[in-house]
Amino acid sequence: MHARLLIPFLATFALLGLAAPALAQQRRPARPSARPATPPPQTPKPQTPKPSRAATLSIEELKELRAVIESEAGDITLEFFPDLAPNHTRNFLRLAEQGYFDGTEFNRIVKDFVIQGGDPAKWPADSPNRKLLFDTSPLKAEFNDTPHDRGILSMAHGSDPDSATTHYFICLRRAESLDGKYTAFGRVVEGLEVVDKIAATPLAPGTEDKPAERVEVRTIRVIYPRK
Repeated sequence: MHARLLIPFLATFALLGLAAPALAQQRRPARPSARPATPPPQTPKPQTPKPSRAATLSIEELKELRAVIESEAGDITLEFFPDLAPNHTRNFLRLAEQGYFDGTEFNRIVKDFVIQGGDPAKWPADSPNRKLLFDTSPLKAEFNDTPHDRGILSMAHGSDPDSATTHYFICLRRAESLDGKYTAFGRVVEGLEVVDKIAATPLAPGTEDKPAERVEVRTIRVIYPRK
């Protein structure tokens, strides 16, 4: 009799044992669905610099403008030759008014030849200019008969004469080799002693034109005639 009672009990126990895993399986919480991928951070679009008044002036009006290079070494005042190089003149004055040259430096000094500036690679790391989209389209050459004398402002270019953009230079002496090969578009009218001071900056060891000290251009200020 005890055996008869035990068999149904064992059978019931076996059924419960088989059902337990199934019940446990049913009670397991469902795995959460995969999280949506986080989109990569978007780089802010560069902003357009402020408009330039000089870019809209006539050649006669441009002749009346002056610009002051405010450098660590002192101020250099420039006048321009828009009748000979209108596009180079407008380009330089436009970039100056937009603040392009702010925080650049005289990054190339060739003793007894030229000092050169206008390289955007010399902007400080935190310069607001790095967030602006400047128009630095190459300029078509405007070679003219202006001799590259001491104090002449001219524009550097690469192997292509029509590749000038923002790199300008000032002659330290008469440089016949530059005549007809680079676009002269202005000259120093005040501050040649500052040019000489910059030219006297020591060069980095082992280089022929890299200054050992930073000569910063704080800004280039455009001056309009009083009316």
